[in-house]
Amino acid sequence: MTFSLFLKYLYDILPKERAVNMNKLTILFLEFFKISLFTIGGGLAMIPVIEDTFVKKHRLLTPQDIMDMVSITQTLPGLIAINSAVFVGNKLAGKKGSFVASLGVVLPSMIIIMIIAASLPLGKITDIHILKTFSCIRACVLGLFLVLACRIGKTILKSAKDILLALILSVLLFFKLNPAVVVLVCCVIGGLYETYFRKEEREQ
Repeated sequence: MTFSLFLKYLYDILPKERAVNMNKLTILFLEFFKISLFTIGGGLAMIPVIEDTFVKKHRLLTPQDIMDMVSITQTLPGLIAINSAVFVGNKLAGKKGSFVASLGVVLPSMIIIMIIAASLPLGKITDIHILKTFSCIRACVLGLFLVLACRIGKTILKSAKDILLALILSVLLFFKLNPAVVVLVCCVIGGLYETYFRKEEREQ
C-alpha cells in the first residue's frame, strides 16, 4: 500500500511524459517479476501469461504484437523468457524498458534456484514426494503449451495455405529435422509467398 501511494505521488509531481514512462517501467518490472515467479515451464509457458497481462489486463500491446514477439523470440538465439522481456520492454519503454523487464524476469529464477540448491540434497533426487511434485508440474506445463498452440493457431491459421504449411513443417519436425533448417524453410517460403503470390492478389 505504501509503495502504491509513493508511486502515485511521483506520478502526480513528475511531468506527464516522464510519469507515464515511469509508470510503464514499474508495470514492466512488477508484471515480469510475477510472471517469472509463478509461471513454471520456461519461456514458452510464459507467452500465454504475457498475452493475458499486457494485452487483456493493461491493454498496452495488441495480439499482433504478441505474434511478432513469438516469431522473433523463436528465431533469435537465447532464452525465450529474456527475449520476450526485451521485446515487450523495448516496445513499451525503449532500452530502459528492456533492462527493467529483463531484470524482473531474471530475479525470481535466481532467488528460487539459490534456495533450491541450498535445500535439496546433493546427487540424484530420490524423495518420492519431490518426484511426484515434478511429475504434476510437467503435466501443467504441457497444458500451458497446448493453450499457447491453440491461441497462436487461431491467430495465424486463417487460410488453407497456412494450415497446409503448418502441417508440412510439423511433419518435418516429427522426423527430427533440425529446427534451424525448418525455420530457414519457413523464412524462404514466407518470403516467396509475400513477394509473388500476395503481389498477384493485391494486383487483382
